[in-house]
Amino acid sequence: MSLGRTKKKASLGAQLFKYFNTGISYFLPVIIAGGMLFSLTLITGRIEDGAIVPSNQFWQNVYDLGQAGFSMMVPVLCAYIAYGVGSKPALAPGFILGYVANNPIGSRQISTGFLGALILGFMVGYFVKWTKSWKVPDVLKPMMPTFLVPLVTTFICGVVYTYCLTYPLNAFVQVIVDVMYKLNGVSAVPLGIAIGVLAAADFGGPCSKAATAFTIALMAEGFYGPNGVFRMCCAIPPLGMALASFILRDRYDKADRNLGISALFLSSSGITEGAIPFAGKDFKRTWIACAIGTAIAGGIGMVHGISSVVAFGGIVAIPGVYEGQLWYVVDMLIGALAIVGILFLIKPKLDADGK
Repeated sequence: MSLGRTKKKASLGAQLFKYFNTGISYFLPVIIAGGMLFSLTLITGRIEDGAIVPSNQFWQNVYDLGQAGFSMMVPVLCAYIAYGVGSKPALAPGFILGYVANNPIGSRQISTGFLGALILGFMVGYFVKWTKSWKVPDVLKPMMPTFLVPLVTTFICGVVYTYCLTYPLNAFVQVIVDVMYKLNGVSAVPLGIAIGVLAAADFGGPCSKAATAFTIALMAEGFYGPNGVFRMCCAIPPLGMALASFILRDRYDKADRNLGISALFLSSSGITEGAIPFAGKDFKRTWIACAIGTAIAGGIGMVHGISSVVAFGGIVAIPGVYEGQLWYVVDMLIGALAIVGILFLIKPKLDADGK
């Protein structure tokens, strides 16, 4: 019995994570588009107190387009988590309630943002899934997916959210905000290490996407440091593996160095997946080196106060780094060189045949 319950719990956890990643996969292109437009605005603009100030009306318009992308990210996340659980009928209430979560509502005008959208996405999805078990007259069946289910779901979930969830969710967010305010210097190192490990853990997979969601949620609360550190960390595994393939020539062959060239370019845009070909050849050593090197950089990046307002990484994201620009580059190199050093210690040399 105990084993059966454990399997069910594991299965439920895997399902929830799968639905969460469905939302993130649709959410990421929205924030990347918005972030790139913010970065373009910084070609001639400037950053003041963490806010982008465009230089003229044209760039203000570009900034507004980017801002539209960011305002859409929370509704998109909510809608597609709901879609992952409840399929197409969950989309409309997901978008509506995601918008509600991102904007003030109720007598106290509370906005729960990312966290509210996350909870509402699952609530809407499972409510819609439950409606599929309803036995309704045949005459109403054609109306269910396009009229009755979206209407009833939006009404019931919206009322429950407004009157039951806004206060506790807002209180929880305030606790997180208070904790983040107290993090500085050495006390911020564990958070940076955790961000670094997540950035490298699966080379751009679900763990990295979870870290993306976490840092974006903190950005919505005005904390840009974790985002800056995470964006730096995303570039470190491919950069480290590229440098390793060039420097450790007795451990990597010509084909690996060709992969290193590709990884170097991918690193410049913060695309962690550039390290995957190396992991495919030698997963254990590559993972250990990348996880440790990126964790080191994440820890010292938090100490150095690296902060970024854009939701993508690598060298191309430097215009969006408004605090610790120099450290952004230095810490990235430290993490990459740590990867090289670890591989020097643990990766065997090629034999006489270059294998």
